[in-house]
Amino acid sequence: MLLDELLNGFPRERFLQEHYQRRPFTGASSAERLQRLGTWETIDFLVEETACDVLLARQGVPYPGGRPRTAKEARELFAQGYTLALRQPDQHHPDLAQLARAFSAELHGRINLHIYCTPAGHHGFGWHCDPEEVFILQTAGRKEYLLRENTLHPVPLPESVPSGTLAAQEKTPVETHALGAGDFIYIPGGYWHMAQASDEALSISIGLMPPTLLDLLDGVRATLAASPVWRRRMPSLGRASTLDDPSKLELLRTLIAELGGELQKQLAEPGYPLRFLAQTARFYLRSTGIRGNGR
Repeated sequence: MLLDELLNGFPRERFLQEHYQRRPFTGASSAERLQRLGTWETIDFLVEETACDVLLARQGVPYPGGRPRTAKEARELFAQGYTLALRQPDQHHPDLAQLARAFSAELHGRINLHIYCTPAGHHGFGWHCDPEEVFILQTAGRKEYLLRENTLHPVPLPESVPSGTLAAQEKTPVETHALGAGDFIYIPGGYWHMAQASDEALSISIGLMPPTLLDLLDGVRATLAASPVWRRRMPSLGRASTLDDPSKLELLRTLIAELGGELQKQLAEPGYPLRFLAQTARFYLRSTGIRGNGR
């Protein structure tokens, strides 16, 4: 199991109880076998031969130009101090796709994978947080990660990630973790973090978004949407309505109670947990893997 390999003897049960979704964890030299996946050779291939999205930033400021089209152009921007962030390279590279699938299958979540190339003495992105559980494999060079617990907007959803400016208001202490080639770090979802490279550094970041309790509601919504009973429209509630305001409110209370009863019934259905697990597993695995290498 890939997680056991990264934990390198640290008990998986203890990691899941004490660290996963709670606090950071680092592993020295435990990602050495995976270093071959995050090299300049891989990056050159992704830039030149695929349509992989490339984001560039220097000291927190985005690059104003377009995507580099050649490895030479990408290296020139890197030499100017720009961090290269290759987004979802697993959709264009079979070995990275296999890595994404392994994380998805072992921890049950949707994968958002990046490769970062950071010039020595620079940082590409300032303080920020991610909604995903983040596993970073340091594949080359050294990097220092600054972390602090997010108490101002913990466990954010993908659609409501707070701005990094909020991190300046945080009062929690800053932790520093130095990673060398072959090391890995786990950062819980929502944790504030930023990275700075003392040497030229390459890393693979695997963001894993587990299902939330709200996803359980989304699953039931899909079931209800199959029935015309729940697709039916409400009567006119605007100014042209023949109902007065108290009648409108009473109607809504009746409909809400009806919907609440059906939601409770669907959520209590004995087969729903198994269906939810199967459906989300299929969705997560389908969202990883090759999408096409064409430009």
